[in-house]
Amino acid sequence: MLKLETLLENSNELPSLPEIYTRLSGLLESDDSDAGQIGEAVQSDPSLTGRVLKMTNSAYFGLPNEIFSIAQAVTLLGRQQIKQILMGSVLTGIFKDIDLAGFSMRDFWEHSIKTAIIARHLAMQNVNIIDHEAFFTAGLLHDIGRLVIAKSAPDSIAEIDAIVEANGVDMIQAEADILGVTHADIGAVIMKKWGMPSMISQCVIKHHEINHEGPFAIETSMVYLANKLSKLTLIEAKDENEGECKKEMYGILKTIPNWQQTECSLEQISIACRLADEQCHEVMESLNMIDK
Repeated sequence: MLKLETLLENSNELPSLPEIYTRLSGLLESDDSDAGQIGEAVQSDPSLTGRVLKMTNSAYFGLPNEIFSIAQAVTLLGRQQIKQILMGSVLTGIFKDIDLAGFSMRDFWEHSIKTAIIARHLAMQNVNIIDHEAFFTAGLLHDIGRLVIAKSAPDSIAEIDAIVEANGVDMIQAEADILGVTHADIGAVIMKKWGMPSMISQCVIKHHEINHEGPFAIETSMVYLANKLSKLTLIEAKDENEGECKKEMYGILKTIPNWQQTECSLEQISIACRLADEQCHEVMESLNMIDK
């Protein structure tokens, strides 16, 4: 507990964003930069270059022709989607050295990516939401505090997971009881240190909360629901069992308090979940989140 308390008191001990993220983010957010300049910055990092091209040519983005040029990828995908690829690349780099028995990085990334895809597709169903890609980033980052716990207090991970499994308590409660802080608390500090937008920060902070209020109520409720849904395995959707799929989804949603806050329909939520199942592996592979 002492080490985590120290981390929260001194954010300098928390992971920092690498220089490539800071430099490239500045270009992506600047009105004065063009695709050529952004592409040049991406190409300064060979690993990032490979990931951008691999992700660009994946089914996730569904482009009709294979792309070989980074500048063309920037033009076709848009700056926000390039930024989400950058964030995925940064995360896998920062936390690549976690090797803890009982804590599967592959399972962690699968959950994070599924949450990100579901949140993005839920956002796309709301006509009042313009920046859908921010939801992918929020979903990707929502559990980042868990990685800090795994890295800084590894002995506590198994104890927390055992309590959650045996007693059916929420992970947030188990962490608070054992550590005195939660992964949402830690995530909040990291979001502030990294200068993440308020919407993304609030989604990270509130992804375990049942009631959502305030200026980002719809946004945080979507990431909350995506987090819940990403842990589930749905039956395969086929024409002959479409009715069963809807029945299953309704049964699942009845177990998730206040899922209606997202203002998404049963069908929209079902589609988002199935897209996440279909696209998750390819996105993980593109971001090198799967051990070869």
